[in-house]
Amino acid sequence: MRVTITAFVFLSAFQSAAVADPAAEFLTKLFITACVPNLGQPAKVREWAQGHQLAEIQNPVALGLFVGPGDTGAAWALPSAQGSFALSIRGKTQACAVWARAADPKETLALFRKLIEGVKRPGIEITVDKDTVTPTPVGDAHALVYNVTAPNAPTSIEFTLLTAERTGGAFQASMQAAQAGPHQAPSK
Repeated sequence: MRVTITAFVFLSAFQSAAVADPAAEFLTKLFITACVPNLGQPAKVREWAQGHQLAEIQNPVALGLFVGPGDTGAAWALPSAQGSFALSIRGKTQACAVWARAADPKETLALFRKLIEGVKRPGIEITVDKDTVTPTPVGDAHALVYNVTAPNAPTSIEFTLLTAERTGGAFQASMQAAQAGPHQAPSK
């Protein structure tokens, strides 16, 4: 049985959230509209970017950040009134990722958790695979990874949130989703 999560579920969870930071809200909406309906389908993410006439990022340094290792990824710039954003397909995992140069990390975390809460259904298992805070030059960097799966499913979905306490780095917030194999609890 394939784990299926619809954009409607995410959008329903998101619409009830009161948001004070327009950048965090924009990042979340971008994640819901570009990544969620295209989970595990990088070709559809590319189609989405092309359909919205996004400029593909060519700078090798920026690609290294947004795409990471692997030669099958891509990234697009998304300037908006709310700030500077990017959409990418990660090179190794083929995860769909959205990035904000500046977005309130607490608001972004609250929105991300609300989205994951909206997924809860009977028969769906949600596990925190990683929740770490690491000191960096731009304050604490938070990495939060949820795995969403159905019991005995051949695939699962990894949802990742990355935030930095302060601006000044290459990005302050990122939400990512990747199709993964069967869930295995992280080793401690």
